[in-house]
Amino acid sequence: GESAPPPPKSDTLPPAEDAGTLEEPVTPGRTPVASPSVRKTARELGIDLHLVKGSERGGRIVLADVKAYVQRLRTRAAQKSTPPAERLPSRQPRSAGTEGFRPERIDFSKWGPVTSEPMSSTRRTIAKRMAASWSTVPHVTQFDDADITRLLELKKAHDAEIARRGARLTLTAFVLQAVAATLKAHPKFNASLDEAAQRIVYKQYYHLGVAVDTDAGLVVPVIRDVDKKTLLELSKELQAVVERTRQRTVAPEELQGGTFTISNQGGIGGAHFTPIIKSPEVAILGVGRGRLTPIVKDGAVVPRMMLPLALSYDHRVIDGANAARFIRDLIQALEQFEG
Repeated sequence: GESAPPPPKSDTLPPAEDAGTLEEPVTPGRTPVASPSVRKTARELGIDLHLVKGSERGGRIVLADVKAYVQRLRTRAAQKSTPPAERLPSRQPRSAGTEGFRPERIDFSKWGPVTSEPMSSTRRTIAKRMAASWSTVPHVTQFDDADITRLLELKKAHDAEIARRGARLTLTAFVLQAVAATLKAHPKFNASLDEAAQRIVYKQYYHLGVAVDTDAGLVVPVIRDVDKKTLLELSKELQAVVERTRQRTVAPEELQGGTFTISNQGGIGGAHFTPIIKSPEVAILGVGRGRLTPIVKDGAVVPRMMLPLALSYDHRVIDGANAARFIRDLIQALEQFEG
């Protein structure tokens, strides 16, 4: 994608009413066409992209257009000798896709007693990224259930040996291996969309993120080369990285480079849900809590442990038929696990 421009030399910009007179709205009533990196830069600078004229084909706005617009703002500011304290009030963070939107302050105490607390920096980061992903990526979620009765028997058979070797075997370790194998058969789910170049980038490595519930919010460390690791290795690494994440000692590089994410709510008790994709990935798997369910098998009703699965995917890259095949093959990998 395009790199962000250097930081402005000064925060001094003309007042909002002056800034708005520099350009007429380029596409009234339409969302400006720009890549996520350009939108991010514009949000950080407090720029309304409706006022920026795009120089690329079809009116697409690139970073050079944003830079030129900022320069015109500065020129206008110099001409009017704007005092340093008079700045654009719109420099506050905004959700992606909401240029020009100013949140309304509501006094909830008018209707009864309230308490409040400031959003932590982690929560603000999560909110910003989730809003950006939801507003820029067309999400679709595919639901299904896997019969993990046999898998849990396999887990029970390996529990003691894994524990003897210093680790704890969890269902997530099995899911990691099954997902890696399924991704190899469905490379689109291990890809990213390069919007600037209009190309799909297929990754030849399998670095899987695991969403960890912490006191500070949801954090996603990445386990690298999952396809090359044994159940024992995955169990040890998973246990260690989850502990570091909850203690807030996980390294920044451990949170980067993921190709696909798994969010397991089974320990909490959730069932089906609609996980939000961790951009620039194109898919995420939500795993719920297994439940004993009466299932018709070979003409007889038998109790089976069923695992809820929810696969959210980027519909720009992946079609519904692709998602149905992926989750079908993932279920087969879990039900016939041979790792």
